[in-house]
Amino acid sequence: MAKVTNKKEESKNEKSVSKKVKSSLHPNYREITVEMTNGTKFKTRSTVSNDLLKLDIDPTTHPAWTKDANYVNTKATEVSKFNNKFKGLSFGK
Repeated sequence: MAKVTNKKEESKNEKSVSKKVKSSLHPNYREITVEMTNGTKFKTRSTVSNDLLKLDIDPTTHPAWTKDANYVNTKATEVSKFNNKFKGLSFGK
């Protein structure tokens, strides 16, 4: 027995078969080597065009990730500025 289908189903099936992924649309995702500032290397996958990616800043040297960060405690600074600005002011006490 032959299967009976209508024209709408046939055209839907033809469209789903003819859809293909465009190869020029997607970037080349491949394995590269990353070299950190201290010379250590590791492999990862990326869309970067060259095979070697040299980092200028990495977690081993950047002050934000090391304990060498010299940051100012902004809350304490703001409080001290406020206290200095209004030290002679009294509120009826």
